[in-house]
Amino acid sequence: MSNLLDSSYSKFQTEVSYKYGFVGLKLDKLSLTADVTESFYKDILNGTFLLYDYFGIVEPNLTRDGELSSYKGQFFDSNDKENWYIEYTPIASIKMNKRPLKIEFTPSKVSRKNFLQVFHILFPYMKNIAISTFHLAYDFERDLSALRINWPKVMYRPIYKGMKLETMDFGAPKGNYHLTVYDKKKERFDTGDMTEIEIYQSYDNLWRVEYKWFNAGIIKNELKKGLPFLAKIPVYVENFEGLEFNSLGVNEKIYLYALRNKPELFAESDKRTVAKYKKLAESISEVNLNVFFQNALDYTEIFNQDPSMVNFFDFMNSMLAGNIPKLQ
Repeated sequence: MSNLLDSSYSKFQTEVSYKYGFVGLKLDKLSLTADVTESFYKDILNGTFLLYDYFGIVEPNLTRDGELSSYKGQFFDSNDKENWYIEYTPIASIKMNKRPLKIEFTPSKVSRKNFLQVFHILFPYMKNIAISTFHLAYDFERDLSALRINWPKVMYRPIYKGMKLETMDFGAPKGNYHLTVYDKKKERFDTGDMTEIEIYQSYDNLWRVEYKWFNAGIIKNELKKGLPFLAKIPVYVENFEGLEFNSLGVNEKIYLYALRNKPELFAESDKRTVAKYKKLAESISEVNLNVFFQNALDYTEIFNQDPSMVNFFDFMNSMLAGNIPKLQ
């Protein structure tokens, strides 16, 4: 089975690398929330379950009556063992009608060994698990500054350094969906450690298209339906120098530039107008990346040591069921 997966991925990778410069898909962030068994509360108070910060063991926060109000910290006691943030807030969660346990980590940046250790310990405590946040990061060995997102009724924030576009951010600040396109190589050179810089030096270009989902209810529905948001928002490379664009009228060109740079101007437009210019924008595109976004989910990368390739839905559904996912 492993050889079959390797063979399938190799064929897929070759095809999309040649067409689009696609490098890989990473599950880049994951937040789980859950209710817990009574033993979790007890094990925190008796010191069986411990969390850490930079200074050692974290002490639980207690009320004046000796009731556990919160317990927050890292899973591991060593600073170099990844970022596994655990938060347990039983009192506040009851008041807000939320699950009291939160676990946040980056699957593509943790080791297989630590992943297995964490969830062999935590899953027996957890019940009614939900996913509150996750990010999917598609990396391309191309300059994607010409990439366009056909999502008119959202905020769009382009970020430049000098005259060079480095980041395109789409979505309302408190919205359930965000989409960011950015120069990943530049970002790692600015903020990464020496090991990361050495890795990214091997690329002439490396840009990332990162989808971000928020809200447990929205995510539950998205997973059930196969992530329809991936197909809903066209992502493509425009060609404003091509014949298709030059043959358009002046007003059509102005509308396309507005759709590209100020999509919020379309917020009060009727559906027919929005649909017309979305279709027009797609007509001058050279590449529509949505063609393979869904297919790449079969080959989602996790772990930075002893990496594994998983089917995204199998992995997420296993986590929701409180089971260790099957790993390649």
